[in-house]
Amino acid sequence: MCPFSVTLQHVPDRELGPLLIQLAQAGFQTPIIRAVDADDTSGEAAAPAGEPRADLAEDWRLVREREGQSYQWPDQREQYSRYRVFIGTTRAEGAVHIGLGEATRRNKWGRDRKYVVAFLSSGSPQRPLAEYVAADDYEKSRELVAVIRGSDGGRRMYGAGDPLPRVYRERFRTQMYSERVVYPGVWNKVVVVAREDDDEAMLNHALIQGRRRYGR
Repeated sequence: MCPFSVTLQHVPDRELGPLLIQLAQAGFQTPIIRAVDADDTSGEAAAPAGEPRADLAEDWRLVREREGQSYQWPDQREQYSRYRVFIGTTRAEGAVHIGLGEATRRNKWGRDRKYVVAFLSSGSPQRPLAEYVAADDYEKSRELVAVIRGSDGGRRMYGAGDPLPRVYRERFRTQMYSERVVYPGVWNKVVVVAREDDDEAMLNHALIQGRRRYGR
């Protein structure tokens, strides 16, 4: 039987160690590892021609915490047990304020789950940008997931076969929603995965989603 050579493209740094352990356990002791820069996109799903590099804030900092904050959704007013406002700087928008509000929603995908909602706001919650929901193993992993919208240039989510924008391939950890939240009817769509203490990842994903949703 003819042997095969298998190449895995763009393995995130945080996942390289666990991957090497699994390969060693399977009997493959000498993998060839090559560092790639952000512009090396060979072998990936095609991205739109001339896709620009991401303009993300690298300097997010907490500027205030506000108590007693809430937001009126179409079916309810949601109260936030914790609400923090951050400021970051981008080339396109200059200074950007995004708030992160934390709440528990009852009976969401079969259980009570922690949510973190990102708002475009320098004060009280205003425009929602992204919603993060606790994964099934949240108590152990402390990880939250948020859908990625914009595959049609608007609010359509990305499916398993859709090529993600380069910024999500390079800068974020992604999985399928149905892998992290197992319940009948859960979307089979791509999500960003972030630990609850990874403010930068949550804020930058919200920034991208705000641009797609509100045309910023």
